[in-house]
Amino acid sequence: MKRYIYILAIAFGMMSCIQDDYLVDGGVSSPEIGTDTYTFLQSHPQLDTLALLIQRAGLIEEVNDENTLFAPNNLSIQRYVDEVLAEMREVDPEAVYTVNDIPTDTLEKYMGGYIFPGKITREDMSEGGEIMTAINGEQRRISLEPREEYTGQLSSFPEYVFYTYKKGDEWDEWNRIVDDKLIRVRTSNLLSTNGVIHALQGNHTLFDYEGN
Repeated sequence: MKRYIYILAIAFGMMSCIQDDYLVDGGVSSPEIGTDTYTFLQSHPQLDTLALLIQRAGLIEEVNDENTLFAPNNLSIQRYVDEVLAEMREVDPEAVYTVNDIPTDTLEKYMGGYIFPGKITREDMSEGGEIMTAINGEQRRISLEPREEYTGQLSSFPEYVFYTYKKGDEWDEWNRIVDDKLIRVRTSNLLSTNGVIHALQGNHTLFDYEGN
């Protein structure tokens, strides 16, 4: 009986490690996910709401093309819903707003800002970054930057992928950020059968929404 429990504990630990691979940046030990991008989003408990929004935006074909997705997770989507609801309740304390209430035209306009033509991996990125244009015409700076953070597992500083919004009239210098907003990628270089996925941190709010 003890041996059986021990085997179960090992199996559970292995499953946890596999799940954690999709939560921590630095690249993953096995980047191949074995499915197309949309199927992966549908099957992942932290990205399945994103799959729903992509479907409503009519972007499944684009997501499953040879493109790169910077994926906001379910927490980022909930942050957006909470922001909108807070504004609504300033007018109507009984207001209700859920993810299903996000207008289709809003999704069609902004969801494409997370999808970029071609396969963009960490190996294609630089510290200074590159201004790239998403399929909806919006621009982001995509970069791979070291951060002076202590880690007992690496002999050098870790490098993180950043997905950056321009907030002023012009882009800030990459090494002197004043107005622009950097969003750190939590897990990078997930390789689907068609493209590349970089999962954004949950402290990002969908569409970088900041309210009125």
